[in-house]
Amino acid sequence: MSVVLSLSGVSRAYPLPRRRLLGPRPMLQALSDASLTLSAGETLGIVGESGSGKSTLARLVMGFDRPDAGRITVLGQDINALPAPELRRLRAGFQMVFQDPFGSLDPRRPVGWSIAEPLLADPALDAPTRRKRVAEALEQVGLRPADGAKFPHQFSGGQRQRVAIARGIVTRPRLLVADEPVSALDVSMQGQILNLLSDLQAQMGLAMLFISHDLALVAHQCDRVAVMHRGRIVESGPVAQVFSHPRESYTRSLLARPETKSADNRELVNNTP
Repeated sequence: MSVVLSLSGVSRAYPLPRRRLLGPRPMLQALSDASLTLSAGETLGIVGESGSGKSTLARLVMGFDRPDAGRITVLGQDINALPAPELRRLRAGFQMVFQDPFGSLDPRRPVGWSIAEPLLADPALDAPTRRKRVAEALEQVGLRPADGAKFPHQFSGGQRQRVAIARGIVTRPRLLVADEPVSALDVSMQGQILNLLSDLQAQMGLAMLFISHDLALVAHQCDRVAVMHRGRIVESGPVAQVFSHPRESYTRSLLARPETKSADNRELVNNTP
């Protein structure tokens, strides 16, 4: 399988407010020397408690922020070495599904406009082609092409997440970053969206970076897992191996916490072989 995403020694720190007027600004080390790879058709789960660096990693992978050190390669390109126009064109090959679908859609415009927006980076696509691609994406996520004329508030939470996924796949990417994609949904709807993501991955050969605080969902959805703690990847490997025989005390503590295993999904972790 071809490598779609590679991180090598990636670090990122952010300045915090000064504690004293003339004192130095303290730094928060959000990510430290992170390295990982992700291949086509594979799902890599990223787990850890709040503040562990999961969202920072996602922002860096998407090129929304730049690392202080290290290299991030997506589709064979060092994304931080590319000029902005080239990065915009490359981003058609890697898209993101956010935790809050309502926040990622423009409430003042029909959802078809929001879905089509990533296609505007490709000047070769004319308006009829963009409309066709939007209709195809809506059908792929189980909605009707006519739904593109509706506004975000006219959809249920699960339908809005389907719209957000349609926006993520409309460019036919090879990498999808899913940042807590079902945490805002009830359990029955979570299952539907997870099944949809699995189906799309199989159809499109997607590589998926699946970020979640819920270890049961990661056990169910992912091939491999990377455990993050205070900005570092402290343990990684096949899901069954890491969750059944964790090497690190931090991983064992995560597995023991009820808040990291939703009550309705807890058996998925407990029964992982």
